[in-house]
Amino acid sequence: MDQTCVICKSATYHYHDVLVSSLRKQFWQMIPMRSFMWGDWRTLDYETNENIPLLACMRIQGEVMKSIIFHEHTTTYSPSNKYIALFLKNYVARIESLDHYELNDELMEFYVSLAATTDMSPMVSGFCYKTYALDEEQYTRIVLKEEQMMISQGTTGLQSWEASLRLADFFVEHPDIVRGMHVLELGAGCGLAGFTCAALGATHVMSTDCNGDVLKLLESNKAQNPTYKDRLQIAELDWQNTNDCAKLSNGVDVIIGADITYDPTIVPMLVGALEEILVSSQQVAYITATIRNEETFDLFLKLIDDTGVLGKSVMDLTDSKMESLCHPNATAEIRLVLVTRK
Repeated sequence: MDQTCVICKSATYHYHDVLVSSLRKQFWQMIPMRSFMWGDWRTLDYETNENIPLLACMRIQGEVMKSIIFHEHTTTYSPSNKYIALFLKNYVARIESLDHYELNDELMEFYVSLAATTDMSPMVSGFCYKTYALDEEQYTRIVLKEEQMMISQGTTGLQSWEASLRLADFFVEHPDIVRGMHVLELGAGCGLAGFTCAALGATHVMSTDCNGDVLKLLESNKAQNPTYKDRLQIAELDWQNTNDCAKLSNGVDVIIGADITYDPTIVPMLVGALEEILVSSQQVAYITATIRNEETFDLFLKLIDDTGVLGKSVMDLTDSKMESLCHPNATAEIRLVLVTRK
């Protein structure tokens, strides 16, 4: 029988473990503080009051340091110092909101030292690690090196975006779509969706992009994931080169892409690439899009219809609950487009 904590007397040891696991999952994924859930991320709504006394429990504070901040994985693949400082700042603020509280000495010493030596300005650039835990036990992980700035080196491809998380989460919930399949990823960026397919048992994943800096980052991220790297291939692909696109059609079962429909100037090239690659009715393309401009998304759908040989179906993922990856932005409007050969 699970026992109640003798320190806080407000929760069982099992729930202590659930809470610390939830905090760690969000911490590794670097969920923004505005969206961070200080409870079980699977059940807690933003409007739900947090259990501050439980967060303040000295046992929980000790576990935050031991099982999150000083976890072996954290020390090897660390989030940015700025993020760690913000996490601890928000955690300490919640504890200090109580009338009576006690703070862990190690936690406070580490936080004060880090905050004093870290640039906390809004426009901090540079690479850090994000870890995407795909399973409840947090053993199946995708480790990605990502840029902190949204736009860096003239590209947006050095950071994982909402649509990529949505697509990766969709495959985790429907692994049979990619298990044993040959997957081609278009506009891979950091590689989250493609690497997730490899982790789920895809036979081969080719993650492609046309930007040199993005391709270098993909190779680096491949090396950070040795468990799956033998199933991963990084390749350059320019959608304007229809011959190269056509060559990739042989042996490809599933085509994936995330947030690659945002620019109306490249949408015609994307549809052209899909027309060259999708040569069989057995092949399916899964494209997720964040709706920033409805006209651009409508253009993508129209151009698919205009080919005369491609068909589509659209799913609205906006209100669907993410089951495996934490949700960084609940307000993002996300659509999933399935494209096939008629």
